[in-house]
Amino acid sequence: MSERAGLYDISKPRFDLASYGGRLAYFYSTTSPLTLLASSAQLEQAQRDVTHFESKIKEAGRQGYWVNSQQKEVYDNAKQLVNSSIHPDTGKPVPLPFRMSAFVPTNLIICAGMLMPNASLKSVIFWQWANQTLNVAVNFSNANKSIEMTPQEIGTAYVAATFTSVVLAVSLSRLVPRLRVAPATKEILGKLVPFASVASAGVVNISCIRWKEMRDGVEVFKLTKDPVDGTEQKEILGKSPKAGQMAVMQSAASRVFTNVPTLILPPMIMTLLTRRGAFTGPRGNLVSNVTQLTLIGLSLGLFLPPAIAYFPQKAETQPSKLENRFKEYEGPVYFNKGL
Repeated sequence: MSERAGLYDISKPRFDLASYGGRLAYFYSTTSPLTLLASSAQLEQAQRDVTHFESKIKEAGRQGYWVNSQQKEVYDNAKQLVNSSIHPDTGKPVPLPFRMSAFVPTNLIICAGMLMPNASLKSVIFWQWANQTLNVAVNFSNANKSIEMTPQEIGTAYVAATFTSVVLAVSLSRLVPRLRVAPATKEILGKLVPFASVASAGVVNISCIRWKEMRDGVEVFKLTKDPVDGTEQKEILGKSPKAGQMAVMQSAASRVFTNVPTLILPPMIMTLLTRRGAFTGPRGNLVSNVTQLTLIGLSLGLFLPPAIAYFPQKAETQPSKLENRFKEYEGPVYFNKGL
């Protein structure tokens, strides 16, 4: 809201995506599980609303497009649904279970299974397979879509990612009990096995699924502003393997950042509470399970946005860091990092 009382200029971005704080607020909005309740019809209407308002914004140009509070609410809600559910490259809905807004409910189940005490070998294998299968689907659904993969390439990447993750998890879970360290240290290390296996396998997973981005490159573009209406224009410069490598590395780092609090903090807190006798009595196991699931859910919900907000979705780099053919361009260039 500015000098026009009761009106809002929606041509100005709601979130400053150039700053970490702005990206953090943006991802808390777009990863809200409440957006999963929107029907297909509501998503289609949201896309129409966004298209309508953004065409008006473009027509208004530098003067800005001023609306009342009800119109602003419609636009903000529509943008939230589009940003949380529609892939920026294809303009089509991301399958519901694989949206980042579904991250908390889907991963809550998997994390609970992976953190079960005294897990058998079959249990370790199953939950690692389930986790990496979900990761493959999420990585593929949210990847930069300027690179296409054949069903055979997807299948090969899936097998490589899941096989590697299971091998890592089983190896680490069997290694820790054999270490010659104090029982307390061994207990802590055992609780960190899920994090170590998930984090390392997650890097392998996203690298396998998005290997073509690193080999063939992703689209690099320049952004310029129209001198008349001030709208942003995109100029595609070509595909860059180096930009693809940056995109995959940044996405992998974000996934590791996400796993750190979720698979480390709840086990540590549970260990502390157990040692203090918080789960004694006839209902001790029930209270323990409920507490652990609550901690996992809070960690997933609170720490996912800070992790994925660390790197901008519209990644920026200098032409000098890319292949020689891009060095003729001045100023920053951009590419879609993917999630």
